[in-house]
Amino acid sequence: MKIISSFILTFFILSVNIYSQTKEDIIAKVNGENVLRSELEKNKEEIMMNYLEINPDASSNPGFETQVTKDAFNKIISEKLIRQEAEKQKIKVTEREIEEGINEVKSRFSIDQNGRKLTPQEREKFFMDELKKQGLTYEEFRSRIKKDLMARKLIEQTIKPTIKKPSEEEIKSFFSKVMEIVNSTSNIKANSKNEDYINIANRFKEIFGERIRLRHILIKFDNNDSISKSKALERAKSIRDRLLKGEDFEEVALKESDDKESAKRGGDVGYVVKGMLPKNMEDVAFKLCPGEISDIIENDIGYHILQVSEKKIAEKIKYDLVKDDLENLIMQKNFADEVEKYVDLLKKNAKIEIYDSKLK
Repeated sequence: MKIISSFILTFFILSVNIYSQTKEDIIAKVNGENVLRSELEKNKEEIMMNYLEINPDASSNPGFETQVTKDAFNKIISEKLIRQEAEKQKIKVTEREIEEGINEVKSRFSIDQNGRKLTPQEREKFFMDELKKQGLTYEEFRSRIKKDLMARKLIEQTIKPTIKKPSEEEIKSFFSKVMEIVNSTSNIKANSKNEDYINIANRFKEIFGERIRLRHILIKFDNNDSISKSKALERAKSIRDRLLKGEDFEEVALKESDDKESAKRGGDVGYVVKGMLPKNMEDVAFKLCPGEISDIIENDIGYHILQVSEKKIAEKIKYDLVKDDLENLIMQKNFADEVEKYVDLLKKNAKIEIYDSKLK
């Protein structure tokens, strides 16, 4: 499984993650440097989120978790090899670049868990508390940022100069392959040759296809408990009646919905295109007019009440509208391919010891 430039996009995000150095956590070594179980699990989470963001149904594919584990492990190996090579070549980074890297990480601590903007003092405390929680001193954090910047600079100096802009013919060919998938009436299965095209086609469908901005209220029940189910239905009916009488959907969702994540946003789940929702929900949702309240919809986890806040009709995908984006995507893909080749060369001269038999 492959995402265009997944390595580039994830590797060049500076991080404050650190992992416990307990002996039993070591699953491999790269030129003597430990690979920890906690590193693998963290990377698996990030990669799984990337895949599911592009294709929400990816987890239903056979071997999905095995592939995610493999990709996460390969990503760790690649990162370590590039960092080690950067140190070997004594890549220079300035104090100013290090400070900018530190500020890049600190900027991610500007909002608390409730979405409130923090003051500079609160942001600094939040950041330092996170370092402490990770068992990381400021000096260790600073050293890690320096190594990450050295690795980033090594790749930029080694790979970027070799990447050329694609020709008009290449972009048009890429566009044609994507549009074949967009316009296909059958379900095209992903493989190593077409997965990038499928991912972009799905993104085009999301941007240009008919879409709705959806809110929902979820009332959960225990599917094996008829009493729980009956009480949940009564509650759902009562909530729907309140909405039909004019109560504000956002306020009711905030107080009543059992989907706590969307409840914080007044039940908002964002834009939805056809194919993203279970069929019984999709059939109802796409027939709703903005502001209209749906009937109660049942699935395995509970009862749903829907409201469409915005509706956009499908737009024609024109080459001129997406040409620049496709050019950038092709360059990113070529960049990622060249990084992969570079890492393969580093692997040939590396000593990689794998202790977990499932990773061999």
